[in-house]
Amino acid sequence: MSLETPKTPGVVTMRYVVMSILNRIKDYTMRDYYFYMQLAIEGYTELNLWHMDNLEVVYLTMNAAKVVSLPADYIDYTKIGIPINGKLRVLTRHDKILLPRTFEDGTPVGNADANQTLDAASLVFFSDHFRGGQFVGGLFGMPGGIDDAYYRIDRERRTIAFSGSVPKSQIVLEYISSGVKTSGSTMIPRECVPALRTYVLWQAVENDKRTAFNEKERKKRIHEESLCELRDFQDIFTADEYKRMCWGSSRQTIKR
Repeated sequence: MSLETPKTPGVVTMRYVVMSILNRIKDYTMRDYYFYMQLAIEGYTELNLWHMDNLEVVYLTMNAAKVVSLPADYIDYTKIGIPINGKLRVLTRHDKILLPRTFEDGTPVGNADANQTLDAASLVFFSDHFRGGQFVGGLFGMPGGIDDAYYRIDRERRTIAFSGSVPKSQIVLEYISSGVKTSGSTMIPRECVPALRTYVLWQAVENDKRTAFNEKERKKRIHEESLCELRDFQDIFTADEYKRMCWGSSRQTIKR
């Protein structure tokens, strides 16, 4: 049964969502297609930012100035680390690092170099991800903050500047993605479609002076209900997870 085709795919395109909206409002002229498409792009970005766990992991190569460029879909980071002996070492944010700039006379301001032994005791998880078509799971990172190995986000130039005992190698960046690819190949999980659709229908009339206030509030309430359903879907646990939680907290002792 699970191998039979065709099936409804688990991911859809942005065009699918927009065409679904046009079909619901019975608009087959395609006159407002790009208007709804832009609203859908903005809505999907907001879903990724506030309501979904859309994390991406990339490997970036550091240049000679100890700087790497941020991905185009980068919104905010969750972890930044370096690979050391098969493990990922998480670095520490330090906002007093001099960002790569130049003085008025053209003299560059660079990062200090250092070669120190990196050491740590505990481990934290990076998100599972794919690299080179291969699944990479269970990667560990050693926490920063215990030696001279730091980074600073340069939002003006969309780069990360590093300082201290950081080898000039690949940097592992785990970040919150906008979810929208500039190539137009954005794929949307099907569980997000209802919330995205109600967002577009709400925003389409939110700034329309001809639409009554109670109609705007009705569409807003429907969208908020869709958001609650999306969050419930993401937070739901399986029966096996519930059993493991119960068994993990139980003890084989005498019951009275």
